[in-house]
Amino acid sequence: MSAQDLRPTKADLQFFVDHPDRKARIRKVEDRENIGEFWSLGPHDSSRRRMLLWRVPDGHPVKRQYPFLKVPFLAFADETIEDDDKTLLPLIDQIMKDAKAKPSM
Repeated sequence: MSAQDLRPTKADLQFFVDHPDRKARIRKVEDRENIGEFWSLGPHDSSRRRMLLWRVPDGHPVKRQYPFLKVPFLAFADETIEDDDKTLLPLIDQIMKDAKAKPSM
């Protein structure tokens, strides 16, 4: 993964400027954005690809280097995911806990 893959898009940055109260968002991926990470999730329909974005809280160890984290995510085929912090923050929290529990490569 390159450093470019970790950067939010201009539209992502504008979203957080326009919505300073929001801590997360979900959106469809753009073109081949983070394609390698999606390939690592196994075979899937590309229409299920979503990008979760998390505004890293002040005081978090990675905040200085990465003020926003991008998390590739696959939605279920018939799943609708509300784009609000109440829905997304627990989802991101669980993804982070699961990633932490996995053995490092």
